[in-house]
Amino acid sequence: MENRLFEYMNKRISGDFVPSESVYEAGPVITISRQTGCGARRIAWALCEELNKRKLSHKADQKWNYINREILQASAEQLHLDPTVLNHVITDKDRGIMDQIVDALSSHSHKSDQKILKTVQEVIRQFGNKGNVIIIGRGGASICKDIKRSLHIRIEAPEEWRISEIARRMDFSKAYATEYVHRRDAERQLLVTKLLGAKPDNLVYDIEINHSRFTEKEIIDTILQLALIKGLV
Repeated sequence: MENRLFEYMNKRISGDFVPSESVYEAGPVITISRQTGCGARRIAWALCEELNKRKLSHKADQKWNYINREILQASAEQLHLDPTVLNHVITDKDRGIMDQIVDALSSHSHKSDQKILKTVQEVIRQFGNKGNVIIIGRGGASICKDIKRSLHIRIEAPEEWRISEIARRMDFSKAYATEYVHRRDAERQLLVTKLLGAKPDNLVYDIEINHSRFTEKEIIDTILQLALIKGLV
């Protein structure tokens, strides 16, 4: 991730940056939602490589990047929080009002759960507004759905296929791969539900792709064609 992207984000969130009309034309942004085992990071990386190689961009001086964990890092920096604290707030399914009260009493730098979740949403939206970015997960499709130059992808596959993929790629036993897929799917659904305040609506996606029926290259080529059709590049 280029430093200038984070510099832009810091200025945007702090209010120190006043964009020109050409800079603040929102997008283009591609979001990829996925089930565990569907290889979204590899797909996003390859998409960026293709987009940059073909110079497919409305913003000639801005390369395509993909982001995932960088969202939490940027949010934590804006809130002056340890990233592990922020991650705990948005992933703990049992966290309730008493946890927030205890945190507030034990820390002078306490931030409410609502403030943390709102900041993460704002960071995702601002990455989308900045454009030339592929956002992996984190409810990106719902948060950026009204950006005109956007494309929202959902990648799924049958559970057995995903378990086999995880076992193969990570050298897990089938039993451990099964447990891993179930746990990670639940964690991702919880994270997105907490961020959005509701379960995501599949209607926000432009297309859902069954990875078991397509190779990664075929998925990448499909997304590129859709990006061209929708005028993102």
